Amino acid sequence: MRHVISCPPTIEVSAFAAKLAQGRPVIADRARELCRRYGYQTLYEIPADLQKRLRLELIRTHADSLRIDENAICDHSVFASLADWMRWLWPATPAEEWESVLIAAQPAVDRSDAIHHVVEGPRSQYDGYRWLDLGNARQVDRLMRNLYRDFGVERRVKEISL
Repeated sequence: MRHVISCPPTIEVSAFAAKLAQGRPVIADRARELCRRYGYQTLYEIPADLQKRLRLELIRTHADSLRIDENAICDHSVFASLADWMRWLWPATPAEEWESVLIAAQPAVDRSDAIHHVVEGPRSQYDGYRWLDLGNARQVDRLMRNLYRDFGVERRVKEISL
């Protein structure tokens, strides 16, 4: 069974992911690594066109990870990625382009067997990458919940507090 973790960036989930993995490797979100490769600290400072290409690459890589490992434990989810995109790039993403993003995300959605939606947990520490604003976190949380409904995966979502 493939496990993914959805949560706003204000919640630290590394201990929970390790617990789920039970000694197996945890597949980490590669967003920060990809930003550094292009010479940026965060996704949010990258010009919109490049940012969209990188975000699509992250979505496809996530789907590939879930395809390759039927027992994958991911410290992130496609829902969090899409919600963040919606939060920050919505005005720069025309409807037709958004439809292609959703199509690219569908394999990751289909392969997310268990979706752990973390509603409360230890507070993330500032790491130079994550946006820790509580208002942003609430908006991302609402967007993820809407995405669960839009993709019809509510039955796979388990809300948890850490």
